[in-house]
Amino acid sequence: MIASIRMLRTGVVAAALAAAPASALAQAVKLKLASFEPPQAPITGKVLTPWAQEVGKASGGALEIDVFAGGQLGRSPLQQLKLVEDGIADITWTVPGYTPGRFEDVEVAELPFLVETAREGSLAFSRMHARGELAGFEKLKLLLIGTVPANNIHATFAIGGIDDLKGKRIRTGSAQLAKLVESLGAAPVQIGAPQVAESLAKGVIDGSLNEWNFVATFKLDQVATHHLALPMGTVAVMVPMLQSKYDALPAAAKAALDKLSGEALAVRFATVVDGANDATRERVAKSARNKVITPSAAEAERWREATRSIAEGWRKARPRNEGLYQSFVKEVAAVRAAR
Repeated sequence: MIASIRMLRTGVVAAALAAAPASALAQAVKLKLASFEPPQAPITGKVLTPWAQEVGKASGGALEIDVFAGGQLGRSPLQQLKLVEDGIADITWTVPGYTPGRFEDVEVAELPFLVETAREGSLAFSRMHARGELAGFEKLKLLLIGTVPANNIHATFAIGGIDDLKGKRIRTGSAQLAKLVESLGAAPVQIGAPQVAESLAKGVIDGSLNEWNFVATFKLDQVATHHLALPMGTVAVMVPMLQSKYDALPAAAKAALDKLSGEALAVRFATVVDGANDATRERVAKSARNKVITPSAAEAERWREATRSIAEGWRKARPRNEGLYQSFVKEVAAVRAAR
């Protein structure tokens, strides 16, 4: 009798194991996603964290992505890609421009007066990357390649016109944006994101070239008082992992990443950051201590003319740049037309 009960129990367990999906029987692969941002920042809190959870669900338990925000795995924004290359993190969100000379193709987005929204830049880059047009990423699996919304100038001094920037120290996030600042008669300074507000407060810099989400995340509006609303280039961003790490994942994990990454993640990313960007600008514009300056059409044209040499110089700098420029401009125009 006891033997019969044991046999029955064994049969029930065996049947349950046979019915369970293979992914549930195997131990989930765990990946670490690093972010130097605070956990509540728009990109980390409203894009990457819920995205990581959905990828885990879509994998059927084959993959778990744990988000380490606030620089837990490495605080320096300039070292985020190295965290992945050294195996400290498996995935990170970072800025290609923090690695000068390596991802030169995406500098096209940094040219002034091309991109206004994250949706425009992100879909343009996602489609170009899918066609194999962007070089430098061969050893990386790009889960996202995109841009933030257009940079504005946020300063501790009044900006009445171009001449007001002469001799001022302006923080930039890349070499190409540094050239843009120089074309306006200012001196570019590269400082890590978490130090910008403090540097403004101490007078180490006089202004910073950033989108409005950056202003909100790092509280620049508590220090900067004048904000010039012109699309002064943007910054490429990416969420990379090593291609070799991706290749070693189980099929269900790769399928989940493929389904929810690329253009799908670009749309998700852009929807969140564009919405938050606009909300921050509106909030700051209503503040009694801040002034958001929107130049007249004639004044905007002066700024455009002053920076025209930056785009022309970049297009001639390498043989491939003109083709990248034309492709990027075409994709941005297609995104705008589809609104």
